[in-house]
Amino acid sequence: MDRPTWAVVSTVDEPPALVQAFVAWYLSLGAEQIYIYCDNPDDPVQNLLAHLSQVTVVLCDDDHWLRFGKSRPRRHQVRQVRNARDAYVAMDAEWLLHCDADEFLSPGMPVSDALGAVPDESDGVVVPVAERVHLRGGLDENIFEGAFRRPFRGPASKGCRLFGPDFDLTYRGVTGHSQGKTFVRKGRALNLSIHRPRPVRPEQQVMLERADLAALELLHFDGLTPMFWTYKLARMMHALAKHDGMPPSEHRRKQADAVRAAPDGALGLYDRLKRPDDKLIRQLKRQGLWAEPAFDPSKALATYFPAEPVNMTPQAVDRWLQRKKANVLSFLRKD
Repeated sequence: MDRPTWAVVSTVDEPPALVQAFVAWYLSLGAEQIYIYCDNPDDPVQNLLAHLSQVTVVLCDDDHWLRFGKSRPRRHQVRQVRNARDAYVAMDAEWLLHCDADEFLSPGMPVSDALGAVPDESDGVVVPVAERVHLRGGLDENIFEGAFRRPFRGPASKGCRLFGPDFDLTYRGVTGHSQGKTFVRKGRALNLSIHRPRPVRPEQQVMLERADLAALELLHFDGLTPMFWTYKLARMMHALAKHDGMPPSEHRRKQADAVRAAPDGALGLYDRLKRPDDKLIRQLKRQGLWAEPAFDPSKALATYFPAEPVNMTPQAVDRWLQRKKANVLSFLRKD
């Protein structure tokens, strides 16, 4: 079997510990190259990754954006896509996965084996997503604890009957996205995007396969902590108000409105959406939408960052948010 090489690209403005876990995890899976684009050109993560030869860190300063012949795009999603296209051109690897720093590949087989089985005519492989939820009564000692729910593919009316009124605050039963992310084969005439590559020409057909769950699945830690989840909602609405963001999806807008209206605030809404009760867990299991893969990046972190322990506690993430993103966090509290 052909065993092709593969790379990962992500645009980050995250707690450094999360980026360290992201890098360590993908190196442990066999990534040949990792491209980290620092949306904040002063991000200290550049120093934390300097010893890793497989990692290319790009500081997204004015000079970086002028390489594209344009100033810094206002919209975060546009910056992500341009950076992904930049890595796609630069990489030596045969495949590229474009994903966020809170998305971790969970393979049931070596990634290169899974990619090597893809027919030559296929331009890409869509990796299905599962979204992390917390277990009620869990210890919450690190940001990667919990289980995972997969998107519900039935009609929304059935979803509401099965999962209750909060289903309306989700998309297919998940609070983030249900589309997954895509490995794209090098050298194809494609425009990389957030979830799927797009054709360069209108008449062009992009050939994509969907990975089998037993081979590849993407674990999305949407909501590392309640504060982090609230921050992501606030960032979306703040960008929209400043004309810097893409129009939010309907379920994300509903979540933001619900945070503002909830009598117990964001924490209460987070618990409703991200801590399923026993009844909902039984329903998810009956539908085949519940997963509890063994996921622990601590060994990979110790391998690639042996100098000192990486603090993966929820408290450390929240402290970073309070220091770096207080202005955004306050946005949802404004009338």
